Amino acid sequence: MTAQRADVHHSVSTWRQPLPPTASPRRDALVGEIAQEILARGTGRLLVGIDGFTAAGKTSFGHELAERLSAAGRPVLRATLDDFKKPWKDRHLHDRESGEGYYRNAYDYESVRRLLLDPARSPAADSCALCGIDPLTQRDHSAERTPLTPDTVLVVDGVFAFRPETDRYWDYRIWLDVDAELSVRRGAARDRNWAGTDAESIHRDRYLVAERIYLDEVDPLPRMDAVIDNTDFAGPVRLAPRRRPALTGRGAFDALVVRTDYADEDGWRQVRTALAEDPELAVHVVDDPAWSGADPDEVRTAAADDEDLSVVFLADGVTMTAPHRALLAVTVLDRADCDDEDHARLTEFGDRFRTVPAGVHGVHVDLSLGNTDFEEFAAWAAEDPEGVLREA
Repeated sequence: MTAQRADVHHSVSTWRQPLPPTASPRRDALVGEIAQEILARGTGRLLVGIDGFTAAGKTSFGHELAERLSAAGRPVLRATLDDFKKPWKDRHLHDRESGEGYYRNAYDYESVRRLLLDPARSPAADSCALCGIDPLTQRDHSAERTPLTPDTVLVVDGVFAFRPETDRYWDYRIWLDVDAELSVRRGAARDRNWAGTDAESIHRDRYLVAERIYLDEVDPLPRMDAVIDNTDFAGPVRLAPRRRPALTGRGAFDALVVRTDYADEDGWRQVRTALAEDPELAVHVVDDPAWSGADPDEVRTAAADDEDLSVVFLADGVTMTAPHRALLAVTVLDRADCDDEDHARLTEFGDRFRTVPAGVHGVHVDLSLGNTDFEEFAAWAAEDPEGVLREA
């Protein structure tokens, strides 16, 4: 049975671009492939981020993707980060015209989170705003709400989509790859109607400089679910995504802590301080933005190469923001490492639990020595009202 097409809700912004005409069967097939991968992530709400250089084709791809998702019966919301920039009237307060200033100051990430991403991420929220400030009219649309359903797919395009301020929200990440010079040419041609003869210099000296800062500081490409060469609109090519770096360098007796959230530096400092308070804890900390946004299964797979390791600890978004600063302890044990009966027993209370930093040493040592099994720690954590192991 063919699914009934669902609605696609677009931002009210006057910056909105139209749905492009079908370019080729090849492009249509690739968009369909990506849509199927997104739908496979689950039937609940999903957040999809599309990034790439200016004029890489992000908005067009987002519109095409939204049509395929809606055709599969999933309600879709379309938004662009350009609708959440700071008002131009405030530009005297911050530099927005240099490349550095554009990267640091143009976007209002607090509004992106409060109006769009936090509601979309919260099961209790039933609406969100698809536009903050219209980039052209400067009208404030933040009070205009669009309904959220339990199965909504939010598709958001925009440069810097995977900065630390927003990176943790996405269920699926797409990078549209084009050459820097092609980005400048395309963008200048597109924006000449409002930028005039300054269009090329704006793209080369402001946008391109900002994007290079972003790539240097954030290095988002290793975290992509799909990287697409969009040089030829009719003939896009899916590229092999860059792999995350190996988890190497751990001492034989060290616990392994991998930071996967980069949105809260103060929270991370508190976590490091708490870990350092335990004089018995020897810990190898992986603090590499290439691991930003990694899910527990990714980290588990990478850590599984270490045959002497039983558990890995993730410093994720909950770790950074919750008062207890509890890390996520994930068993390195994989179903392939034991039979179904043993795997079911060892993961009776799940394959992960949270522990305060003071519990890392005890969990790591006892699991390494075989003094305690993983399911025992997970059971003790499950007894806590917040699901946190308070000591080990």
